[in-house]
Amino acid sequence: MLASPASPLIHQSTHEVKLGQTIRLEIDYSPFTSAEQYSSTPPRSLWVRVRNTEPIPLRAAYLAGPYSLYVDCRHRDYSTTTKAFVTADQPVFEPQLQPGQTFYAELLCHTFQEKYQWTVDVVSQIIFNNTMGVHFEVTIAEGKDMADYVVPEQNLNVTIHDTLDLWNLPLPDSSKSIHLVILTHGLHSNVSADMLFLKEEIQSGDENVVVKGYFGNICKTERGVKYLGSRVADYVVGLIKNKELSNVTKISFVGHSLGGLVQTFAIAYLESNYPWFFKKIQPVNFITLASPMLGIIHENPGYVKLALLAGIVGKTGQDLGLKFTEKDQKPLLLLLPSGPTHRILRRFIRRTVYANVYNDGIVPLRTSALLYLDYKALLKVFDASNLLTGSKDLQALDEVTFAGSNSDRTVNDSNNKSSDYSRAFEGNPFQTKVENPNVQGAMGSLPKTSMFESAASLILPPLPTIKYITDPESRENIILHDKVYHESDLPEVDDADNQEWSGKKLKLDKEDNKKKGMIELLQSKGEEFRQLVNGNTEHLEEEIAREYHKLMLWRKVLVNLKPDAHNNIVVRRRFANSYGWPVLDHLVKNHFCIDDKVVNELHREDTLDHSADAKELTRILSMDLIKKENAELDREGSEEKHEYAWINSQENGEIFVGPAGLLSDISDMVFNFKDQITSYGRTVENPKSEEDESDGKVMAEFI
Repeated sequence: MLASPASPLIHQSTHEVKLGQTIRLEIDYSPFTSAEQYSSTPPRSLWVRVRNTEPIPLRAAYLAGPYSLYVDCRHRDYSTTTKAFVTADQPVFEPQLQPGQTFYAELLCHTFQEKYQWTVDVVSQIIFNNTMGVHFEVTIAEGKDMADYVVPEQNLNVTIHDTLDLWNLPLPDSSKSIHLVILTHGLHSNVSADMLFLKEEIQSGDENVVVKGYFGNICKTERGVKYLGSRVADYVVGLIKNKELSNVTKISFVGHSLGGLVQTFAIAYLESNYPWFFKKIQPVNFITLASPMLGIIHENPGYVKLALLAGIVGKTGQDLGLKFTEKDQKPLLLLLPSGPTHRILRRFIRRTVYANVYNDGIVPLRTSALLYLDYKALLKVFDASNLLTGSKDLQALDEVTFAGSNSDRTVNDSNNKSSDYSRAFEGNPFQTKVENPNVQGAMGSLPKTSMFESAASLILPPLPTIKYITDPESRENIILHDKVYHESDLPEVDDADNQEWSGKKLKLDKEDNKKKGMIELLQSKGEEFRQLVNGNTEHLEEEIAREYHKLMLWRKVLVNLKPDAHNNIVVRRRFANSYGWPVLDHLVKNHFCIDDKVVNELHREDTLDHSADAKELTRILSMDLIKKENAELDREGSEEKHEYAWINSQENGEIFVGPAGLLSDISDMVFNFKDQITSYGRTVENPKSEEDESDGKVMAEFI
């Protein structure tokens, strides 16, 4: 029996995506003019093929890339909230298309339609390098076995959009009031690809919303919160001065992971250096998703704390490790919620933190939930949901301080409605585990996830089932706790503990600002290291948390996501991280397209903060000072080209400026190796590609 001949290609195009870039192909196919023609002519399916054309040896170059692609194909009518009954309407995806691998998807024409429409997204999975790209080829034919020549099909139209198209379209209605939403990414992440799904979800409503994010911080996330936040703030000011956005009257900020701290510094920078900004524009939503608002030093082992302080993740790691600043011996994160930050945060209509309870080894619950939680309400939900399954599985809430439950500002959710309150805790909800040992035994703790487990799930993420993707009713309610907290809910401060902490405050020598070698540096910083490594940072975290709660309401939403929870909570990739869909659905429904005239319960007038922390933060926010520091960081980054440039023991006790310099060298070596492989192994010229420029491209200046 003879094999059927290969089908000629009816579309062929080649593309390249770099870090944070996406190519979207919108496929429109109109083979039938009437239902009668459809019935008389048996319809044939189309096949789309996406091939990663990078050399196979590059599969091993993870740190220099990785050179893989995320690919998904879905019907244009597909919705995450609508059940897909027919197999032909179910999406398909590949989370890691490695060099040399091929992705196939069948485009079925199972019912008559005047026009069949599909969408294919191809996203770069590069993390560490913004100069190298991944090349791939997209072809369409009437069979899976495809020939190598093209026969154009007049009934097929393929529209190609690049990253700028996806972030600039649709154009806003400048005649109406515009709600500007700023998205901010985390460490070793990007806005353009990792937060694209969130952007499109926010824009799916009826409100005249424009969603933007700053692209300029990619591969620079190790340079510190001040560096990143000031650049985001300057970008926002530039947006407002753009004529297309001249009618912006409201603004919201949504930050994932480190992005929560970055946007916090950004609003303080705006208030300090552009005092007209928040007088002209109403702040509406301040939202964080798994953000380390108190740092990440408490629940990590000693060697991780030392690495952070030494600068293994650059200045950002030192910020997250609560490294003391040059003046006043206080961490930046302790100064951050005071002064101008406090004034502007109070003016936001809504302040919400989303925190992972499980499966997040990057940002623990303690820091993402601002420390204080309602123990009594949590125990009811955990107990009724069978989440507290035994002493071996209990390990995380023992590190969280619990506020009282006398507030009536609890937001109802289905978990609370179905909870079995007959087993509710019968103790004083204000007492902590130390004050009442019985409480500790009753509460236990929650499972922790290590950084290594989170890193493994990032490389090989557990994938959702097809039933989860196609049937919304099969998805469990992941909202474990949804409640609004006020300063009055916090437990009273223990004066004895405060006095003890005051006696332990570190008095750093002025000579610490001088350049020192590694050994001398460690000797001079010995007391600070011992303090932090021994875990004596609870008072710092408590002080930061109390400052954030001062005269403000915070809505805290605790979620139970499957691994990789840290990336699932922001839906880094549409289907691979779809366990986070309910979180973003909750975010959009509760923060956008609702009546913003309902203000928070607290009075709205600004309060002046004359504390020492506020004065120090004001000094740090100086535009001239920050621009000078940023220029120095940029200059250091441009000089990190030699083999050992990532090792630095210069000012402020920075032993390392982060692995970016080392990874850059690795990338250069891999790039040279790639060129050798390409020139040696490829003798056939690449086929000609179709024009991949979108008709709707908007000028880059609009970004």
